[in-house]
Amino acid sequence: MTKFIYLHGFASGPGSKKATEFKKRFDQISINLTVPDLEGGDFQRLSLSSQIKIINDCMDTFPEKQFGLIGSSMGGYLAALMAQMRQEVQAIYLMAPGFNFLERWRTKVRGEKSAHEDIPGLIKVFHYRYNKEIALSTEIFSDAEKWEKMPLDRNLPTRIVHGIHDDTVDIVESRKFVAAHSWCQLQELDSDHQLLSHVGWIVEDCIQFFGNEKLL
Repeated sequence: MTKFIYLHGFASGPGSKKATEFKKRFDQISINLTVPDLEGGDFQRLSLSSQIKIINDCMDTFPEKQFGLIGSSMGGYLAALMAQMRQEVQAIYLMAPGFNFLERWRTKVRGEKSAHEDIPGLIKVFHYRYNKEIALSTEIFSDAEKWEKMPLDRNLPTRIVHGIHDDTVDIVESRKFVAAHSWCQLQELDSDHQLLSHVGWIVEDCIQFFGNEKLL
C-alpha cells in the first residue's frame, strides 16, 4: 500500500493553493494525501535539517509502507533528498524543484550586500502564508552545506514539471538535473514558479504518473 505525502515549498504552508488542489483531487479518488507543516512553528529557525526531521517523523508514523512523494519548490528538493535516504520512497513528483538551493540563495543575499559586507544573521523574506515579510536565520545556509554534499543518484521514477518563465528557480536547474539523471522525466510548461496556471493539469499528470508506476 502506498502512502502519499505532499511537501510544500519555502515560505509556504500546507494550506497553499497547490497543496489544497492536490488534497481535494486525491480525496475525490479516495486516496489520502498527507500534507505536513514543514515550518514546525518556527520559521526563523527553519533549515533543511529541521524539515527533513519533520518528514522523517511523518513517514515513521506509517510503518511498513511504500511512499510516493510530491514536492513543490524547496519541497521538491527535500523530496529528492528523502528518496536518497529512504528506500521506502518508490517514486517522486517534483514541481519547480529547488535544486542548487545553497548557491542560489547565497548569490541572492550577497547580491544585496557589497563585497566586503558579511551576510547578516537574519534576513527578511516574504512569507506567502502570512502575506508579509518574516525574519529568517541565515544559519539555514551553513546547515544546507551538509545536504549539498549528498549525491542525488538513486535511480527511481522521477517526474519534474517546471515553468519556462520561472524567475525564482530557473528552469535550467531542472534541465541540468534531468540531463545528468537518465531516469528522470521533465515536462516544461508555459508558466511561472507557482505553476498555478496549470495546476489542474499538473494534479492529473501527477495521478497518471503514480498510476503508471503501479503505486495507486
